[in-house]
Amino acid sequence: MTPPMKLLIYSKALYSSWVYYSADRILFDAGEGASSILGNKAFAIKRVFLSHGHADHIAGLVSLVNIRNNAMGDKEKELIIYYPKENYLISEMSNFISRTNRRLNYNLEWVPLEAGDRIELLGGQLPRYIEAFPTVHTYSETSLGYNIVEVRHRLKSELVGASQAKIMEMIKKQGREAISETYDQRLFSYGGDSVPINPEYVAGTEVLCHDTTFLDEEDRKEYKHATLAEAIDVARRAGVKKELICLHISTRYKNKVREIAAASGRYEGLDFKVTLVPPGRVFTME
Repeated sequence: MTPPMKLLIYSKALYSSWVYYSADRILFDAGEGASSILGNKAFAIKRVFLSHGHADHIAGLVSLVNIRNNAMGDKEKELIIYYPKENYLISEMSNFISRTNRRLNYNLEWVPLEAGDRIELLGGQLPRYIEAFPTVHTYSETSLGYNIVEVRHRLKSELVGASQAKIMEMIKKQGREAISETYDQRLFSYGGDSVPINPEYVAGTEVLCHDTTFLDEEDRKEYKHATLAEAIDVARRAGVKKELICLHISTRYKNKVREIAAASGRYEGLDFKVTLVPPGRVFTME
């Protein structure tokens, strides 16, 4: 059975951004203050997936690594940090953490990823894995987005509409494998703070976290990040099933927090909910 999706999000553009996906104990990005807000949950984190190497997305790694080694909690659980291959900023951070934490009580591993790479999260009847996809933050730096994908089972298309008697007879003679097929369902997609994501990379996802730095198009002076209209368009074209979560909203809108909250909900003509994460506020989703 798929575990319920629980998210803890903090996103304040230029300051700090991160998303904690509790079902698989994953931290997407690690902006400043992540471990302070997460508290004991910092010890539960098994994997960190970094989108790119800007400070507001990786500065929190320093305290996360240190707290897991020194504070009250399980100090022996390994921590794996995945990052875009050949990202020099993250490599510099890795070197700094290695130099300043020479006596870790747990295994800390850094794993470079490329677009298309897959990381297994869970085996069993409903396996889950992470797939990396390319994003564009700046053209001088490699960046990645990530999908959490679950492998599910369904009745073979040619048997849809068949009688119960026929299906039971096939199971009796050939086993359940004869009537079912597997398919990959994207549960959650995270794109960091990129320009609009290619909808093909997140097609059919249930929940999409997309950059929405600019609520108003006229506030963007150059082609960086994304607007609210662009995020909604990506979600619509991707066929998002449940919810679009808009994060990394510019602090220029901080005085519009109530308006931001009021804007969340069902937009006319859309099949999914749109939620705007107020900048500088801890946001939870269950």
